[in-house]
Amino acid sequence: MKRIALTVALGSLLALAGLTPSGPALFAQPNRLVSPDNGHVALGLAVRRLNTIGRFLQATAHPDDEGNGLLAMLSRGQGMQVALFTMTRGNGGQNEIGPELFEDLAVVRTAELLAAHRLDGADQYFARAVDFGYSFSTEETFRKWGKDEILADTVRIIRMLRPDVITAMPPDGTGGGQHHQASALITREAFRAAADPARFPEQIDKGLRPWQAKKLYFLAGFGRMRMAPAGVRTVPVDLNVFDHLLGRTYAEIGAEARAMHKCQGIGQVLPLPGPSGSSYRLADTVLAGQAGKEETGLFDGIDTSLAGLAAYAGPTPPAGLTAGLAAIAAEAERAQALFDERGDGATVPAIMAGIAAVQALRLQLRSFNLSAALAFEIEHRLLSKLRDFEHAALLAHGIVINALANDGLVYGGQPVRVSVSAANFGSAGIEVAMVGLQGFDGEAAVCRTGAVAPGSVFTCALDVKIPANAEATEPYWKPEPGAARSAFRAGVPFGVPFEPTPFRVRVIFRLAGTEIGTDVPVIFRSGADLFTGEKRVELLVVPAFSVRMNPGVVIVPAGARGLGRTVFVTVVNGTKGRASGTVKVRAPAGWTVTPPSMPVSLANEDEAFTVRFDVTVPPTVRTGDYRIAAEVTSSAFPGVAFSRGYQAVEYPHFTRRHVMHDAAASVKVLDVKTTPAVSVGYIMGVGDVVPQALEQIGATVTFIGADELAWGDLSKYDVIMTGIRAYERRADLRAYNRRLLEYVEGGGTAIVQYNKMEFNQAQYGPFPVRVSGSRATAEDAPVQVLVPDHPLFNSPNKVDPGTWDGWVQERGLYFLGERDPKYVDLIQVDEPFEYNKGIKTGALVEARYGKGRWLYLGLGLWRQVQAGTPGAYELLANLVSLR
Repeated sequence: MKRIALTVALGSLLALAGLTPSGPALFAQPNRLVSPDNGHVALGLAVRRLNTIGRFLQATAHPDDEGNGLLAMLSRGQGMQVALFTMTRGNGGQNEIGPELFEDLAVVRTAELLAAHRLDGADQYFARAVDFGYSFSTEETFRKWGKDEILADTVRIIRMLRPDVITAMPPDGTGGGQHHQASALITREAFRAAADPARFPEQIDKGLRPWQAKKLYFLAGFGRMRMAPAGVRTVPVDLNVFDHLLGRTYAEIGAEARAMHKCQGIGQVLPLPGPSGSSYRLADTVLAGQAGKEETGLFDGIDTSLAGLAAYAGPTPPAGLTAGLAAIAAEAERAQALFDERGDGATVPAIMAGIAAVQALRLQLRSFNLSAALAFEIEHRLLSKLRDFEHAALLAHGIVINALANDGLVYGGQPVRVSVSAANFGSAGIEVAMVGLQGFDGEAAVCRTGAVAPGSVFTCALDVKIPANAEATEPYWKPEPGAARSAFRAGVPFGVPFEPTPFRVRVIFRLAGTEIGTDVPVIFRSGADLFTGEKRVELLVVPAFSVRMNPGVVIVPAGARGLGRTVFVTVVNGTKGRASGTVKVRAPAGWTVTPPSMPVSLANEDEAFTVRFDVTVPPTVRTGDYRIAAEVTSSAFPGVAFSRGYQAVEYPHFTRRHVMHDAAASVKVLDVKTTPAVSVGYIMGVGDVVPQALEQIGATVTFIGADELAWGDLSKYDVIMTGIRAYERRADLRAYNRRLLEYVEGGGTAIVQYNKMEFNQAQYGPFPVRVSGSRATAEDAPVQVLVPDHPLFNSPNKVDPGTWDGWVQERGLYFLGERDPKYVDLIQVDEPFEYNKGIKTGALVEARYGKGRWLYLGLGLWRQVQAGTPGAYELLANLVSLR
C-alpha cells in the first residue's frame, strides 16, 4: 500500500500553558477551510487574539451537540480561547456512512469533531463517559456513567482551561436523549465544585488549582426552537454576522462545521445568509447583581481585554502591572491597525514589540509581591498571550514549515528520512537557529542552521529510526468492564481527542534578535486518491505483521458440533521488504485446527496473505462462549508473537486513523437450530454484519445489486432481506421497490430491517405505512409475543424468555407508526423509563401480501449479532426459515 500523505504547514500554538489542544490542522480534502494555516487570513485571526484574555467552554453530551456557529464567532471572530468539552465520543450512535459501530464509531465521531473544529476554531476535550445508546433517564445515565467520575472529569477540565463563561445543554425536559440533560446537570454542579479545593482534592495534589468560572448558561433555544421555560429571561446570540476577513457569516461557518458530522446524517446543504442565532439562559453566576440584569451577550459584566487581567491582582493592582498590560495592549492595537491599513508585513514591528512587552511584564511579576495564587493566574495568561504573539510573529514573517517523512506507516526499528523545510515568504530576512527531532532514535542528528533570505527556503534532511519498542498507534481510551465509561491510558494529556504523536520537529527561529520556537508533527502526504486530492497524516506505527481474523464472532449451532467452522486469518506485511513467518490458530484443548499452522512469505510491503483454517468443535463441548486466537511468529523478530492487526478508519472529510483489534474470535456454541440451505438475497444498506451472521447459521447469502433488482430472477431466493436504512441509501431499491413487492406477492418472504424517515417519502410497504421515531431503549425491556402460534416463534427454534436475555444497548428503534390494519404486530415491548414509559408496537410487524410475507424488523438484530447475542441468532434463524 502506498503511504498516506501529509504535509504540515504551521499549526496553531498551544492555547494554554502546559496543555495540549486539538493540534495543527491536518486536513483531508475536499473541505473548504475557514482559513489556511498561513497567509493573510491566518494572520488576521492571530492578530484578533492578541488583545483578549476571554475564555469560553461549551459542555455537551455527544459529538454534534455543539453550537459550531457560536464557537466560530467567539474563536474566529472575537479571538477568544474556545474549547468544547464532550462527555462521550458518540460510541452508541448509528453510522450512516459505513459499518463502524461501538469503539470504531467513537473514532469516526472524534475525527469528525476535529474536522468541524478546522472551521469553527475550537479546541476539543473529552470526558470518560461512553454513549451507551439513546436513553430516556438521567438516573440510568448517571448509574451507567458513574456520576462522580464524570463530574470529576468536568471539574478537571474547568480547572485546566479556567474559562470565564461556560455553556451547557438544557437540564430539563421529558423527551428522549437524556444524556443531554445529564451532561447539563453535571456541568451545573461542576461550575461551583471546580472552585472548592475540598472537591476532588487529588486533582489539587497533582498540581491543578481551584477555579471559579464567572457565569454558567444553559441553551435556551436555537432557530425558532425555544427550550427555556416560559417567562425566563434569555440572552440572544446573533450568528448572522458577516465576517469580512472570512467572507461568511458565523452561521454559515457553523453550518459547514456541523456538516462534518456526516456519520450522523447531518444536513449537507448549507444555509444561505439570513436570520440565525441561539439563545441562552443564565443558570449561575458569581458576579454580584448580574443575575437580575438584562444581558445582551454571554460575556456581559466580564472584562475580556488585556487590561482586565489586572483584576486578578485585586481591587488595587500594582501600578507596574497596569502599565505593563497597557504596553502590551497598545502593541496589540497597533498590530491590528497596521494589519487593517497596511498589510501583513507592516505588523511585524508591533508584534515583536508586543513579545518584548509580555516578556518584560513576566520578569516584573515577582516584584509585585502578589500571593502565589494571584501570580499564577496572571503568569498563566501572560504565557498564553506570549504564545499568541509568537504565533502571530511567525505568520507575519511569512514562515511556512513542512516536516515530511518518506513513509507514513512505520514499524519499530524502521529507518525513516525526515525532510524539514522552512520557507520565508515575508519581506525580512530570518534565521533558523535550531532544528531538533523528537520521538525518534538518532535524535542527535542535527541540521545545519543559518539565514533564510526573503523568497528562499531552508531545507535539511535527517536519517533516523523509529524506536524498536514503539507501540502501535491506536486510541488511548478503552471501555471499562461493567460501566459505560472508558479508562484513559496513563501519560496522555487528559481528554485530548487522540494521543499526540511522539514524532515531532522543533524549529527555533531568530527574528530581529528574538528567538521563537515552534513545534510541528512529522507527517506524510500522498495524493493516491484523484478525487479527494492530497491527504495528510501523522506517522502511524503498525506491527511488522498485522494479523486479523474474520469473522470475529463464530456461531456453532448445537447440531453443528463436531463439524468444522471456517475462519480466515489475514497477515499484512508492515515491513519494507520481504518478510516470512508462521501463522497458527490457538484453540481450546480438544479442538482441532486444520492446518495446524501455515508458513507465510510476503515479498513486499503491504502485501497480504489470507489463510483458511477449519476449526472443529468436539461433539461433547458444552454451550457457551469460547475464544480462538491467531498469531504470527518470525525468526526476524525472535521472542515476539504478533497477534493484533490494525483497521484503517478513513473518509474524505477527515484524516486517517487506526484502531487495533486482537486477531481473535469469540466462538459461541449455541443451542440454535437452523434450516439448512436457505437462500437469502441481501440488499445492503449503510453497512452491517447481518450477512455474515446469516452465513454463520448456514444460510447462503447473495448480495443483490442494481441490475438484478431491476430485471433479475428474484424468485430463486427463499428470503430477501434489506440491510439497515437501505431505503435511505439505495436509489435502486427505491426505484425498483415494486419488484420486491412482486416477489412477495408471488410467494416470497421479504424482511425489511429498520429505516429512518426516508422510508416515508413514498409508499414502499405493500399497504400504507409510515416509520415513526418510536423506540425501546432499555435492553432488558419486557417483550411479549402477541401471536404465540406464529411459526416465527416456533420453528426451527422455540422463542422463550431466554431469547430476550443478554441484549446490548437497546431493543430497537424507528418502529412502524401509522399503518394499515393489514399489518399485524407480532410482539410488543414494554419500555420502563418514565419519559418513554409504556407499550411499544411496530417493532416486529408482518403483512401477508399475495402468497408471501412482508416483515418490518425494528428490533436491533443488526447490533445484536455483532455483539454475539444468542437470542438474536435464534430470531434470525427463524426469520429466514419463514415460508
